[in-house]
Parts: sequence; C-alpha cells; structure tokens
Amino acid sequence: MKIYLNDYDTETLEKAESLLFNGNGFIGLRGNLEEAYYDHFSTNRETYINGFYETKDIHYPEKMFGFTPTGETMISVIDGQTTLITIGGERFSITEGTISENTRYLDMDKGITVRSLVWTSPKGRQTKITISRLASFQYKNLFSLKLDFERMDHQEKIELTTHLNFYPVRTIDKNDPRMSHELQKITVKEIDLEAQRCTFGTAYSQLEAELIWSIDNQTIEQKVEEERIVIRTKLEGDSYQKNLSYAFQEQTHEGIERSFTELVQAQASYLADFWKSAKVTIKSTENLEESVNYSTFALLQSLGTNGKTSIAAKGLSGSGYEGHYFWDAEMFVFPVFLHLNPALAQQLLTYRYCILDKARENAQLFGYQTGALYPWRTISGTESSPFFEGGSAQHHINADIAYAFIQYYRYTYDLAFMAEYGFEVLLETARIFTEIGYMKNGTFHIDKVTGPDEYTVLVNDNYYTNQLVAYQFEWINRLAKRLQEQYPEAWARLTTKLHMTEEELQQLAQIAETMALPFDEEKGIIAQDRDFLNKGFWPYAKEETQYPLLLNYHPLTIYRYQISKQADAVLALMLFPETFDKATIEKSIAYYDQVTTHDSSLSYSTFSTVYSRLGQVEKGYEYFIKNARTDLDNSHKNTKDGIHTASMGGTFMTIVYGFCNLRVVDEKLTITPNLPKEIEEIDFYTYFKNEKYRIYVNHHEYWIEKQVEGNR
Repeated sequence: MKIYLNDYDTETLEKAESLLFNGNGFIGLRGNLEEAYYDHFSTNRETYINGFYETKDIHYPEKMFGFTPTGETMISVIDGQTTLITIGGERFSITEGTISENTRYLDMDKGITVRSLVWTSPKGRQTKITISRLASFQYKNLFSLKLDFERMDHQEKIELTTHLNFYPVRTIDKNDPRMSHELQKITVKEIDLEAQRCTFGTAYSQLEAELIWSIDNQTIEQKVEEERIVIRTKLEGDSYQKNLSYAFQEQTHEGIERSFTELVQAQASYLADFWKSAKVTIKSTENLEESVNYSTFALLQSLGTNGKTSIAAKGLSGSGYEGHYFWDAEMFVFPVFLHLNPALAQQLLTYRYCILDKARENAQLFGYQTGALYPWRTISGTESSPFFEGGSAQHHINADIAYAFIQYYRYTYDLAFMAEYGFEVLLETARIFTEIGYMKNGTFHIDKVTGPDEYTVLVNDNYYTNQLVAYQFEWINRLAKRLQEQYPEAWARLTTKLHMTEEELQQLAQIAETMALPFDEEKGIIAQDRDFLNKGFWPYAKEETQYPLLLNYHPLTIYRYQISKQADAVLALMLFPETFDKATIEKSIAYYDQVTTHDSSLSYSTFSTVYSRLGQVEKGYEYFIKNARTDLDNSHKNTKDGIHTASMGGTFMTIVYGFCNLRVVDEKLTITPNLPKEIEEIDFYTYFKNEKYRIYVNHHEYWIEKQVEGNR
C-alpha cells in the first residue's frame, strides 16, 4: 500500500510536508525535503515529541474570574532532517540542473517514506539519489534516514552536511486563529560534540529532553553555530545513514546503532501484524481503499500509546491548533482503534484518567464545587482555551469522554478496567452536570453551554449535550450494579474514594429519565437547542458568502443566525439512532443540512453516516468522498498545517457505521448495510468481547464471521 506525491509544484510540496510525515506516536517529523528550501514555497520545518510543550501566559485586555491564565503549545524540538548534498563541488538542488525519474511515496507496509530521482547537475553530471526515512515503531525514540547514491557517469566525491536545527522554520498565517502565532522555542542546555549528544528543554514548562545522533560515515567536521549543530561527512561508499534518538520522560535511547536494514525489517514486521486486523479492503470505482487505509496509518503514526499522551487534532504531522488534544480523540479517533486494536484504544482512555486530577482542578477554576471538568484543549491536562464561548463552554467534552469509556466497555466487556479507571471518570464528569443543571416542572435542564457547533454559543438545552449526559447517567447506574456484583472490593473502594451514595445514583437515574430534549413538533425535527430554530436564517446567498465564516465574519454576526459550523444535532442522530423513528431522522438531517456550512472537517463524516443508514446512499457517498479526500486533495486548503485526524477517523466511521451500519444490539454485533453503487464490496475486521470478527458486505450478501487462529 503506497501513497505517491511525485510533483514538485508548490501545493504538492506544501501538503507533502504533512501527508508524508514520519511518526510513531512518540516522535513526528514533517515530510520536508532534506536539502532544505526556505524561499520557494510555504514551509513548516519541524520535529515534534508527543507531550513536549511550552507554556505561555494568556493576556486578556479585561480578565475576569476563572479565565484560563496560561496556555500550552506543542513546540518543535531539534530538527535533524536537513542533509545538504554536494557532488563534485556542486550543491544538489531541485531548482538547479534538471530532475528526472522522480518518485516520492509512503510505503504503509514497510512504514517508510522514499524519495528517488536522477539529478543532472548544471555541469552535466548524473547521479541517482534515493532517500529513505522512518520513525521506528520498535524503538519509539528513533528516527532514521538513509541516502543511497549511484554515480551514473562520473566518480566525483560526495560530501554531506547535516544540520541539527535548534529552532523551527515556519510560515505563519497571522489571520488564521487556528494557528499559533507565537513561535515558541526550545532552550539548548548542553552540547557534547564528542559524545554526539545535546540536552534541551523549555523555559517555562520546565521540560527536558535529549537528542543523540549517529552517522555511519567519516565525520570531517562538527561545530556549533548560533542556531544549529553542523556535521560534515565524507561519503566513503555509496550510502549514508543518520540515526536520531530523542529521550523524554520514560522514553530512553534504544536502537541507536541499528542499521537501516534492521530497522526496516522490524518496522515491516510490526506493520504486518497491525494490518492483519487493521486493513480495510474495498472494491470501488474510485481508489477508496487508499484513502481509508492511509487514514488509519496516519492515525497510528500520531497516536500516543503510553497512557500519558493522546492524539492531537493535527497528530504529529503539524503544529496546527498548537498540538492540542480535543474531543476529536474520543469521538472520531478512538472508534477506529476500538474496532481494530482495542489495546491501543485503551491507552487513549488511560490518558484521560491520568489527567483526571487536573480536570478536578479545572472544575475548581470555573468555580464548581464538585466533580471534574476536562479541558477543551490541552496537552498536559491544563485548559489552554482562552475563548470560553466557543471553547471551554463546550462542557460536552465530559460526556464525550464518558461515552468513549462506555463504548470501550460495550465492545470489550473489560469490567476490570472500568473498576480501576472508567467508573471514576464517569462519576466525576457527571457531577459537573448535576451542579450546573436544574429541575423545572419535572424536566432537567442544562443552560449556558456550547455544543459541537461553534457558530452557536452559550445555549440552553443543547440537544447533543443533554442526550449524551442522559446516556452517561444511565450507564453509571448500569455499571454500578455490575461492579457491586462482580467487583465488590473495587466497589467499596470507589464508594469511599468518591464519597458516593445510593441517593446520588438514584438522582442520576432520575435525571436521565427527565432530561430536556428539545423537539419542534411543527417541523417534526429535534431542535439543536431551545432557541436555535427561533433565529433568522443566514442573510447572504451561498455564492456570496465567504468560507470559512470564522475567518470572514465577526462572531456576533455568525451567532445571530441559524448557521452551523458542523454537525451538532445530527451527531446525536448518529450516536443514538435507536432513539428516533425514521421520519424524525429524515426530516432532521434534511433541515440541518441546509443550515450547516461544514467549515469543520469533523462534519462531513457524521452527515454521511446518517444519510447512509437512511438508505440515501447517493448523498451519503457525496459527503463520504468529501471527507475521505480532505487531506489527500487539500480541500480545506490547510493540509500544509497538518493532517485532520478527526476527518481521518470519520472516514473509517462512515465505512463501518454508515455503509455497513455496524451496531451492538442486545449485546450482539449486527449489520444492515446500504452500499452506494460506487462501492462493490467492503471487507474488514473488528474486535468484540475479545474475539476477532470478519465483516463482509457486497450488494448481494453480507455476513459476520468469528475468526479462529489461521483464518485470514
């Protein structure tokens, strides 16, 4: 399985930096051209460590009580990709001489990126150059780069110069609030050229990491310049290998002396095992299999797997959204690994438990008396959103995280995990809603929160939030009963630790039954919130409107109208299809489709899934393609800032939950597929109750088959 990006036009080079990134969940290096260009196109030349960040004060002209005081930003660590090539005194460049036989691709079976070309220098010398790179899944600390040379008509000497750049090179759009406009930098603490070691850290977050390097050819010179370490090397044969090892927190230096061949073999072995369960086979009129499996691979490269990190909105491919973790991780990425590799999915949940104490502190910052409020955007667990209306007011993140824990249990039946981690998260996040909500005339209301639609803020009774909270409260009581019966000692511990009473559980059960779920009887649709349907419609014609709205209109202008950034009420339709009759779903999605801009990459997959379940597969497929090709086609024009991990997770979700309509009903897996004409068949695996199942769907038959050892 390969993804090719062969062209050297500006748009391809910019998006290739993100699409061809090398990552393993711990480190991520953008797919920059090794010989380094700074003037010919927009570039973000950076390397990241998952969980490595700097803090900064947030400055408010008028700061009020409870405003987030500091923010976190993922910053680039020392970037060692740059490798300047000099052949017979001529510096290799794609802008000088001529390039032929050019190819550049990601090999998802081997886990490497490869770039191969023939360069005819200005003096006419021809050299074939092949550059291979990987971020090792076996040694998470390790990035390796190998260059192979074939002198086609000469025997000139080749010299290579490595730059270990202390600071990133970044092109910043100062008009885009989704990007960090402040270029935070590391602090270099100690350099030991003889030991080939550099220690660096951060000024304010007080984090420290270390880079060591190893080069397999004769070093001519090593020196420290103001912004980099420079290492000149004389090529002794026909190949050159550079290994970079990053140590941070528990991650130590391993495998630094491994050859590239050994690393590729280990990488291919790891991925062969991964793809046995993770590969999705699709026969279609378009190359959908490429999109789906690339999405899964990109998510794997970005997924924190140590229980102390998660996955950022841009993964480890770029610095968009400052490297923050959002609700995307639980609602759009988690389902992918829940089906394909539950052990990896569990690590996302473990991270949320790991920062539960910080969520408790965050609740106190808001003035809440009990419970935990997870930050809207974070890295370490501290709230980093300065914009509470469209950010930290999205308290649904508590219920999103709870929903992920519940789905983990429904698919794995891992009650021990819920006893150790999950139940505590569910109860503490629930307590926020019992505090801010209230009972009136026998109905429970939650006011002044923001739902997923960031173009409609501080609303009363957001349908999505309320539905999810009711579901959470119902499952708290279900799990309480099972824990009392099967894990009485753990239950006793939880009761004491959380100061939990039977009265509190009864209160949650009552709220679940009386939750306000706004519905418009005249239109026959669910209402996004109590007031959304009373607002006027967007006054500008579609062809006159500039998108995305957040970059072209004042927030107050946007807030006044029935205009949605992304799926909100429709997301409730997707998560709880059994709650609604078909007519309600049909009318609701038709209505909200007319008022949704899809300015968020999270939106298309949700609409696609709901349309597909309804049997409206033409519309479902239309949105599926838009979502699946978001980054490959650069449809939002910002792939250069990093991939859209939520969109990639949504691609898998539409295949599984939409076209195949996979559900758990009465504790059993069921499918009732609706395939569009463009898709002939779908074949994939999922795990359920610690068993592996193969699911096959075409236009004539479909089945679920439990796998035994030796099956495909």
